[in-house]
Amino acid sequence: MRPVPEGQTELPRVPRLDSTQLLFRDETKTTASKVSARLTAATSHSHIFSIRDPPHLTWEDISRDTFLSLYVVGLSHTFDTLPALLTNSPPSGHLHISLGAASLAFMSFHLNRPDLLLLLLLLLLLASRQYVAAIRSIRSALSSNNNNSSNLHHKPNNDDEVIQSALLLLDLYEKIANRHEHQSASWLSHARGALHLVRDRANTDFSNPTTCQLANTAAAALMRSCGIAGIPVPPSLLSLREDLNSYVRDAKWSFTGLVVGIVNLRAYMQGQPPSGGAAACASVVLRRAKILDEHMALVEKRLQRSWRATKTFTTAYNPLIFGRYYDVYPSHHATQVTNAVRMMRLELNSIIRHVDGDEEVAIESLTGEVIRELTRHLCAGVPQFLLVIGGEGGTSLPVCTLPPLQRLHCCTMLTPLYLSFCLTEDSYMKEWILQILVYMAEHGVKLASDVSQCRIGSLIRPRIRARAWATSRWYT
Repeated sequence: MRPVPEGQTELPRVPRLDSTQLLFRDETKTTASKVSARLTAATSHSHIFSIRDPPHLTWEDISRDTFLSLYVVGLSHTFDTLPALLTNSPPSGHLHISLGAASLAFMSFHLNRPDLLLLLLLLLLLASRQYVAAIRSIRSALSSNNNNSSNLHHKPNNDDEVIQSALLLLDLYEKIANRHEHQSASWLSHARGALHLVRDRANTDFSNPTTCQLANTAAAALMRSCGIAGIPVPPSLLSLREDLNSYVRDAKWSFTGLVVGIVNLRAYMQGQPPSGGAAACASVVLRRAKILDEHMALVEKRLQRSWRATKTFTTAYNPLIFGRYYDVYPSHHATQVTNAVRMMRLELNSIIRHVDGDEEVAIESLTGEVIRELTRHLCAGVPQFLLVIGGEGGTSLPVCTLPPLQRLHCCTMLTPLYLSFCLTEDSYMKEWILQILVYMAEHGVKLASDVSQCRIGSLIRPRIRARAWATSRWYT
């Protein structure tokens, strides 16, 4: 043993370790049990629940909360009256059951991923069970209401509004769960039921804001369903619109009235009544389409100034922007209404362009310019939902992951993109649209890949048109 030099302290001797003491051991379970014991001791003297016992949430609970927060509150204006009606409805009543069916179907759409196939099937199975239960509950409620309506002094009450809302939720369920074209007839059933509920009630008080809004929503739902199915709107819808004329007067109301004319024009072109299967007269189609487009152009000009978009120009190339600018609207609702007007104009000008007439050359030139302008407007409204807008000068940066509400916003842009692809003659625009659809699909918008697969075809063909209207089920 060497002597310790003067001025230094001798280090303590370390005992020799044997081979078992040199082994590395997994202490994870031991550590976890110690932490758990400490947490239990810490919470035993308080009212805080242990983190080992989180509240149990079923898929019904998760789906309902997701649907209410993302769709009812975050996206749509269709169910503005729903929260108040839910508050005053029993948890086991038909409104809550119908909400469960729509919520579970919505959740299956929201989680539309190949790696979650079993979960999606489970959600759809649960949704179908809720759907059947809701139908039975509504049927019982309608039977009870019909017995009460035999009283001459019976007036519509809150039960009627609850049943209407339940039927509209089931209508949404049908449009989400039954996405195929051959099932489009089923999309009519609940919208018709909600409309008949309004029409069959004597002394309906449309001055009541809730009643008026529900009636308006039922009419709009049936109108969209007729457009998807390619059939004319029923006389009862036209009669209801006449009754509502004194209570609803705005640009959107004028727009939906023109859409009724477009739906009936489509049905006429397909040989639906009143043509009785006969071939549509080209001159009649041309005249009606031009009149509707003139009125729709006026509606576009009269949209609220507060809804107008702000052009944002870019200094550098960005693959998510078509050209050198994009439009930023003050709200998603403003984007939706403006896009809806322009899409209807697109379809009308497509009809005008494809109908033979004496003015074919002049029509082709005029409609071609209108279509170019409308498709550019529609494409310019897409990037606002794909970019993070911030920084000095409105710097635009691509995002890596689209949040849930932003994915829904992208879903509402699929119809404008699809129609623009079908009608534009600009090859660069077509290429850009396909690129955007791929980008959306890669970032969680599964429906974008479905739309890109049916992109080839003429809008005049009923099947293509039905697909375009089917993608519009998220329209508010």
